Amino acid sequence: MADGSGQSRHPLQRPPFGNPATHAGHPLDFDPEFDISFRHPAYKDPSDILIILPGLDHPQGGIHHHTALAACAIVANNRFDGWFTEDREGKVPVNVPSDGVLQNRDYYFQVTSNYKEVYPIVPNFAHWEFPHNRLPSSWKVGIPRVAEHPTPRQSTLNEVILSRDTRCRITNHIEGTECAHLVPRSEKAWFERNMMARYGRMRPGLDFIDNPRNVVLLRSDIHTSFDSKRFAFVPKPALAVPSVSVSSDATPSTTSPPTTTSSATASSTARSYAFVTHVFSSPDPHELTCLYHNVALQTLTGIVPEYLFARFAWTIFPFVSMFLQAGIPRRLVMCDFTASTDPNSSDLFRTKTLTGEECRLLPLRSKSRSASPKKRKPPDGEEDQVSGNLEGDEMASSLGSSFGSERVVDGPWYASPSEEEDSGTETDISEALLMQVDHSRKKA
Repeated sequence: MADGSGQSRHPLQRPPFGNPATHAGHPLDFDPEFDISFRHPAYKDPSDILIILPGLDHPQGGIHHHTALAACAIVANNRFDGWFTEDREGKVPVNVPSDGVLQNRDYYFQVTSNYKEVYPIVPNFAHWEFPHNRLPSSWKVGIPRVAEHPTPRQSTLNEVILSRDTRCRITNHIEGTECAHLVPRSEKAWFERNMMARYGRMRPGLDFIDNPRNVVLLRSDIHTSFDSKRFAFVPKPALAVPSVSVSSDATPSTTSPPTTTSSATASSTARSYAFVTHVFSSPDPHELTCLYHNVALQTLTGIVPEYLFARFAWTIFPFVSMFLQAGIPRRLVMCDFTASTDPNSSDLFRTKTLTGEECRLLPLRSKSRSASPKKRKPPDGEEDQVSGNLEGDEMASSLGSSFGSERVVDGPWYASPSEEEDSGTETDISEALLMQVDHSRKKA
């Protein structure tokens, strides 16, 4: 730029940004007002709604069939043999392949030929039993266990993840990244109770939940949305499979899942699946959805599908709260947190019928503490010991930033004051509720 004297003047300002950039090369066309209700056939309308999910997978509204099916199966105590119908009685099975898109406003999740059977529901993540060796086939996506470049032998967990992933697994940014747990550290008790350490690679000095296979690198703002249960990672094919036509004179079967769904599942195993970002909460102005919904992740290495599936379940369970708050009795599968202290107890999970008021007492939301831990100053008298052990300590740092050239050195984690206050609240309420139900039954 030249002034009146003919001398060049270099600009020191650039104009401010306009609207945030979207995925310009592949814009997302979706209906933000399209929600889909998935219902329990044994209950009456309107108290039959299990979960409501946004239909962001189609311009006119819809959701990937298998993603919705897996969500309902988890809520129904891992009923992966279930299927959807368009009617309560189960006479009209859906004609959408498992990798197609469901576009109706309502579906019924069936698990038996008797639609009146009140199959039990899991109320929240704490009461969910992980389905070891039973993951849906599409979730068994091959993920390399070892990164292309080795990590330093004596590195902390934070350094391992920064070295392995380098960039945010969604946005591909280098700066402003953090280590994000798949199974959150706030769910440590669930992690240990379900023996989830079997899928990790343990390192000395770490909690079982703090293993590299349970951690990915995300940009800090994306990490915040991740821990707010806005989205999860799910496997999808590159293209949706078109719906199959059903002849008008065909007689629907009510004794088993429709053959269109099962055959589509079998044929889909040969398709190329990739983990994508699936948004489950899309409030205005829908920026997260426009930018990242259905965007394939950067190459994943060193993590396992089991932790991704657990994260998917953790994201889904808050949607069950409306079902529990309807004020009517519900048949639930609940974890007996006291069974571990009872030598005569062989089963950790029980099926209970709770009254509407008892359902209201169940903890419906995550603890107020965040899913990622906070670091604070160690208690008095421990600072010297902490600083002396930094080199050998490998505790995960979910706040390890990639800004600048200095790597964050991890130290021991200490619960924030809010974590200390909330610790054990959810378990205590559940234990008290189980004892209350047992006591009332014995009196009866």
